[in-house]
Amino acid sequence: MEENTEDEHLTNPINTQSENFKEEIIPVKDTAVINSNPESENMEIHKHPHHVMHKKKWGEYLLEFFMLFLAVFLGFVAENIREASVERHQEKEYMRLMVEDLKKDTANINTMVSGNGILIMGLDSLLDLLSGPQQDQSIQRRTFIYSLKYTYWYMPIQFSELALTQLKSSGGFRLIKDKKITSAILQYDQGLDACKYNYDLLLQYYHTFEATNKDLFNMTLARKAFKVIEKNFHTVFLPYDEFEKLVPKGTYLDKNDPALFLKYHDDILYYETTLTNLTNIVANQKLSSDSLMQLLKTNYQIDD
Repeated sequence: MEENTEDEHLTNPINTQSENFKEEIIPVKDTAVINSNPESENMEIHKHPHHVMHKKKWGEYLLEFFMLFLAVFLGFVAENIREASVERHQEKEYMRLMVEDLKKDTANINTMVSGNGILIMGLDSLLDLLSGPQQDQSIQRRTFIYSLKYTYWYMPIQFSELALTQLKSSGGFRLIKDKKITSAILQYDQGLDACKYNYDLLLQYYHTFEATNKDLFNMTLARKAFKVIEKNFHTVFLPYDEFEKLVPKGTYLDKNDPALFLKYHDDILYYETTLTNLTNIVANQKLSSDSLMQLLKTNYQIDD
């Protein structure tokens, strides 16, 4: 009996250990399954909740529409205000340039009117000489000098039209809101056209009497005076006694023909009449210039 017990004691520990060892060994395949189970469990456990959709009321849609409309409308208003400000600035800049042009025109008109006034009086004296006999040498000399002095040229004027040209070419007249100002500018522009027309007419009469002048007088005696006048046109405004020194003595007439004198008289008369009309038109243009300049200064707060 004791031998059997010892035999069992010797064999049982081995069997128990073997059984325990078998229980502790876990196959690789089972390990993988065990490791993957938590992930699967987690994926199944963490579920996304469904969003609850809120149905808007019609008042909310109306409010959104109103806010969108208001934003667009305010943007439109802001853009209009900006454009109006830019256009107002451009308008004032045009008017400032116009005032500068009118100032120049006024100064040029004063010079032209006063200078041509002197020439017109000289032409009157020349017509008196041409109406009388030309037998005396001293009368011939005086007629020659008056013709040279007062028919050499006339006092021209160059109007400043920079602002007016820009207004026309760029459509700037649409910027002017005051119709009274637009009308005044257009009236001034018409006056400029009248001046230009009469200048062209004057030039025609100038070339007409110029041809007769060459047939009547010995122009070789005018050479010295011409050179001095070319350097300084205001030489023609010298007193007669001083201007006479520029003309040497000699034979003043190429043809002492009464018919030619009569033709020359008529040519000078038409020229003088046209020059007088032009000078009067330009003088009236100064009144228009002064009126327009005062209007622009007052309406646009433009200082001198």
